Amino acid sequence: MIMKRSDNHKAVMASFVLAIIVSTTHVSPVLAQDADPSVMANLVLQVQELQDEVRMLRGQLEEQARELENLKRRQRDQYLDLDQRLSDMRNAQPVVGAGPAVSSTQSEARPPTVGPREDVPEVREPMQSESAVVGIGQPAAQSQSAPTSAADEKAAYDQAFQALKELRYADAAEDFQSFLDQYPNSDYADNAQYWLGESYYVTRNYDIALTAFQSLLDNYPESPKSPDALLKIGYTHYELEQWDSARAALTQVQENYPDTTLSRLAENRLRSMRMEGHY
Repeated sequence: MIMKRSDNHKAVMASFVLAIIVSTTHVSPVLAQDADPSVMANLVLQVQELQDEVRMLRGQLEEQARELENLKRRQRDQYLDLDQRLSDMRNAQPVVGAGPAVSSTQSEARPPTVGPREDVPEVREPMQSESAVVGIGQPAAQSQSAPTSAADEKAAYDQAFQALKELRYADAAEDFQSFLDQYPNSDYADNAQYWLGESYYVTRNYDIALTAFQSLLDNYPESPKSPDALLKIGYTHYELEQWDSARAALTQVQENYPDTTLSRLAENRLRSMRMEGHY
């Protein structure tokens, strides 16, 4: 009885393989029927094993992709947290001296330039699809109708920065632009201008990102963000396939900031351009 069941199972498996062979090859059904059922059954088992292996490899790839995404997210969060701390330090040192006391936001000197960080320019890669982020609005020409406190100013910047950390790029771009319109002379203005450019760069709005990064260099040339903005200008020209402008900006990074991470990143992109035959 057991042998009969085994024979029936082999016959079913052989029929299954036979159907596969007939449907996927040019083998004659008559020739396929002459095949040894045990051989056919072994073929079925091998096919099943291959399918299991493919599923296992696919699962491993998906797991590695998730781990890579988590690493990118942690790297981005660490960078954003560091930027936030540096911005907070900007307002943490009151001016000491004669005369009436003034707020630290109004009177402190700009901190020394912070050296480039490994993950600064690469904190975000462009998204694969276009974003619905709107363009940069025109700066408000009139002055504020009523004075605002330093706390309100900081809260407005933090709101925009939080949207960026949460990957709400459209909200971040809108909030940073609103901050710049309302507080054009803020100690946070250069940071806001840089992150405005990042919000557009990551969503592949390269023309608007280029304008934002260039505005940082024009309006805040002494900002600690200027080196990063110059590198991103080179990257953005590259994405726009403006090879001469990309090469000029990246070369300027190398010349202005030698022996730095920014210089090495610029050289890497220039090397890619040479290998791609863009110059």
